Parts: sequence; structure tokens; C-alpha cells
Amino acid sequence: MKKILKSIAISIAVLVTGFGAMVLPFRLFDELSGIQMRILFIAETIVYFAIISAFFLIKESRGEKREKRQKMQERHNRRTEKRLRELDGIKIGGRDIAA
Repeated sequence: MKKILKSIAISIAVLVTGFGAMVLPFRLFDELSGIQMRILFIAETIVYFAIISAFFLIKESRGEKREKRQKMQERHNRRTEKRLRELDGIKIGGRDIAA
């Protein structure tokens, strides 16, 4: 249920943002000169590229964190297995330490 509401909220936000991004230049078409429209177009393009870049950077960062976590877990597992092999066969009071 929570996932559905989140999807609906994101869809509505995207629709409103997209509509605003498309309507703004047409509304300003009569009010702005050619140079001003070019500046607005360039500014919009820069904003779009900045947003896309932010998403890619976030995705890349999450991937790097996941890889780092996996490497640390593998290193921990190797150290644990090595320690258990070292302790294998050592008995204190008739009990095996590694068990």
C-alpha cells in the first residue's frame, strides 16, 4: 500500500513538473524577446542536465557503497574462517574451542 501511494505521488509530481516545464516557454513566448527566449532555453537545458547528472551521481554512489560493503563482508568472512582454522583442534577442558 505504501509503495502504491509513493508511486502515485511521484507520478503526480512528474506530471505537474513536466506540464510546468512545457507551458512556461509558451506562456512567456509573447512576453519575451528572441534573446531572452534563448537564454531561458539554455537555462532550462542546464537545469535538466544538472538533474540528470545528480541522479546518475546518486546511483553511482550507492553502487560504490554496496561494493565497499560487500568487500568488507568478504574480508570479515575470510578473517573469521582463518581464525576458526587456527583454533581447530585446540581443546581446553576436553572441549574444542572452535566448536
